[in-house]
Amino acid sequence: MQSNQTAELFAVAVAAAIVPPFTNLHIVTDSRYVLDGLAKHLPKWEANGWYGTTNAELIRDVVARLRARSAPTTIRWTKGHAGDTGNEGADALAKQGSQETRTEPLPPAPAQYLRQGAKLATLTQKLAYKAIRAGKRKPERPATDNMVARIQATLAQDTKREPTAAKIWAAIRHRDIARKMRDFLWKATHDALRVGRYWEHIPGYEQRALCGVCGVTDSLEHILLECDAPGQRTVWKLTKNLLLHRGAGQLQLSLGVLIGAPGLSMAELKGKRMPGLDRLCRIVLTESTHLVWKLRCERVIQRDNDPEQWHTEKEVAGRWRKAVLRRYALDNLLTHRRFGKKGTRANKLEATWGDIFRDCTEDTVPRSGVLVGMTDETGVG
Repeated sequence: MQSNQTAELFAVAVAAAIVPPFTNLHIVTDSRYVLDGLAKHLPKWEANGWYGTTNAELIRDVVARLRARSAPTTIRWTKGHAGDTGNEGADALAKQGSQETRTEPLPPAPAQYLRQGAKLATLTQKLAYKAIRAGKRKPERPATDNMVARIQATLAQDTKREPTAAKIWAAIRHRDIARKMRDFLWKATHDALRVGRYWEHIPGYEQRALCGVCGVTDSLEHILLECDAPGQRTVWKLTKNLLLHRGAGQLQLSLGVLIGAPGLSMAELKGKRMPGLDRLCRIVLTESTHLVWKLRCERVIQRDNDPEQWHTEKEVAGRWRKAVLRRYALDNLLTHRRFGKKGTRANKLEATWGDIFRDCTEDTVPRSGVLVGMTDETGVG
């Protein structure tokens, strides 16, 4: 991944490659990352076998080139943007180079100057597990790559910022996401839910690939956003009204937004950081998405898609309200000081929920909490 840190490391690799090995080399850098990495952290990284080290391949390349030199090599740190002639010139060349599309590859680094594996004397169980998992790591499934790319494109379009794949996976494990929802989102991102085309190649079950209500492929996108069966439209109407009341605006819902909701950020859209609104969107969108999925499974599996047993609009609205109230009640409970750092700070509670609830207390929220903006008994219409 390209970053300022990798660019600084690559510059050192270029210097080591173009300066003759029998000529003294003095490196001046404004990067503490490069200086500390080569002069301070290198022994530990090598002893650990480079497992868990960010930019390990590039650092190893730099180390191999420097060790292959026979003349003295020194490195010194200088403060950036402080008027140093060499530093300012390097910045100007870096800016010029960033506008060029072609780069000449460096000759291969001499790998014989690198240590292989980790030291048993310093190897921990955690590092050993990392090494085993790294060796068994399988390439991503095409379906996974497609879904991740879809989430990235959707979030980039809606919030003007494209998250990395690593951030998407990390967001699923966010503490605000309930464990059962993490499992659902993980499977959805891998396109591993047993819906739609999953059934097309299983003899005797091909009919399950079609929606029993609409007669089209019963894909996850169809289930969450398009199906005519009662449930999803009511849930999304309530969700949009709630988020609109809190200032999220008219959020355009799509499969990418729903699956990528844990990593959704309004910072670019609103022009400023709004962690409370981000947290509310994260909680409400994941709760609503999981509820739509549960309603669909109940209708198809438990109620055999019988129209007489379909969920009523009032039932759906009640279950959605109960899910949101439950999350607020949990947040409210976690503000107690006995939970310490694992709890929820009072200012975070206020920033997240604001005036969505009124006449609510810790004891009465699950039974008599009132959602602001509900216009009738079901909260719809």
